[in-house]
Amino acid sequence: MTDRMVPIAIIYSRSEAMVVASLLDAAGILVHIGGYNHSSVSICPVALGGFKLTVPEFQHQDASGIIASAPGFGEETFSYALQRAVIKVMILWSCIFGLPMVIATIAIEDFPPVTILVAPLMVITVPVNPQGNSDYYLSALDDA
Repeated sequence: MTDRMVPIAIIYSRSEAMVVASLLDAAGILVHIGGYNHSSVSICPVALGGFKLTVPEFQHQDASGIIASAPGFGEETFSYALQRAVIKVMILWSCIFGLPMVIATIAIEDFPPVTILVAPLMVITVPVNPQGNSDYYLSALDDA
């Protein structure tokens, strides 16, 4: 075993990366979060490839055990609160762009009615942060 840094996880959420790094740091595992300083500049860490957590090779086995034994690790949960928030923003966004076009179509004689069809397309521009599941590269744990 060497002291070279090997990846243990690629995480797409800054808060999850900080929690996992703090968990490992509290256990005495050296951990580096790659791309951490880019998060203040980028709205979408997915475009940067996520936050790459690396640990020394000689601590990879211990780090794998700590992460695997963390409460909630491996459970897939879907945030319905986030889904509802995105739907509310999409409705608001549609009203912001759709109502002025409907009013303009009614009020202005030469305003082409086909522009009302543009309003639903504006929903595509709703800023949503696409986050996927994190990738963990844990070593096989010995039962001995």
